[in-house]
Amino acid sequence: MKILRFLLTLSVSFIIVGEAYSQHEHHHHHDHEEHNHHDHHHHHHSGLMGEHAHFKGEWMISFTSTNTYGQRNLSGTNSVPISQIFDQGYVMASRSMFMQMNMLEVMYAVTDRLMLMGMVDFMIHLMDHGHAPGFGENHSHNTVGFSDTVLGTYYRLFDSSAHLTHLELGFTIPTGRFDFLEGYNMQLGSGTVDLVAGINHALRTDNFIYGFNAGGRFHFYENSRNYRRGNEYSASIYSRYLLTDTISPILRFEYNLWENITGRDPLLDPEVDPARNPLFQGGQRVDIGVGLLLSLNSNRFQSLNLIFETMLPVYQNLDGPQLSQDFMGNIGLQLGF
Repeated sequence: MKILRFLLTLSVSFIIVGEAYSQHEHHHHHDHEEHNHHDHHHHHHSGLMGEHAHFKGEWMISFTSTNTYGQRNLSGTNSVPISQIFDQGYVMASRSMFMQMNMLEVMYAVTDRLMLMGMVDFMIHLMDHGHAPGFGENHSHNTVGFSDTVLGTYYRLFDSSAHLTHLELGFTIPTGRFDFLEGYNMQLGSGTVDLVAGINHALRTDNFIYGFNAGGRFHFYENSRNYRRGNEYSASIYSRYLLTDTISPILRFEYNLWENITGRDPLLDPEVDPARNPLFQGGQRVDIGVGLLLSLNSNRFQSLNLIFETMLPVYQNLDGPQLSQDFMGNIGLQLGF
């Protein structure tokens, strides 16, 4: 109920604000209404969800590759050297981690307001582990494969010359493995059917587009390995400047919060490695990102967009010791037809 109240409150707030502002825009920019109504519906990537909508019969296919890297262990906001982790009695600890997520998303508009969505991820995790003195040599390992599949809908709640608001509701299919023995952060999936929900809003002026996104993934029961992933929440705000018809620089702030795991995989000993401790999996982080959107002309596609984005953390507070995220980069391609 808390989740539903949160999303409903955001929805109502943006409808009220959007209606008031759109009336103002209609009074001052009536001559541009026809152009604006259609043009701002066709740009999408992980930070620009509020701009994305399609009309009945239209398709959108997007591919995004996200790469993250981290090489520090944090407990709260404090850095913890790996030697101190070994002093706490652990025999292994993470030294660095690289993760790549390759996401393919397909959307189809069954009406002017309702869109169906399917998304698959192929993930690569590379982990470098250190060992306490006398407990073997440092080593690396990886987990590779498909993550959980997402099926859902986007519903266009409000649309005007200046505003676009839509709701997201869907669920995951547990297609990703969750039984690796290297730690909870190396798993590809949750092992459960989860709820995905969110709200997205975009506001357009003559030269700027401003957006807000909020949502989460919610886990309700334990998987077959006797644990349940913690809920994940995210919110972001961004600004995109329409420098030319082709080039748009982007500035984005994003907040992420993820909860600890409930239960425990009986094959993951929490006293061996912090990555195997279910109470060292939660945290929160604030990122700032800069990027570039290129809208290319195409005779074959209604829209053809390229996205490049780099994000760096400005604040992290982790239950740990837990490996931090020090860098994230996005490269995306979106086709509309």
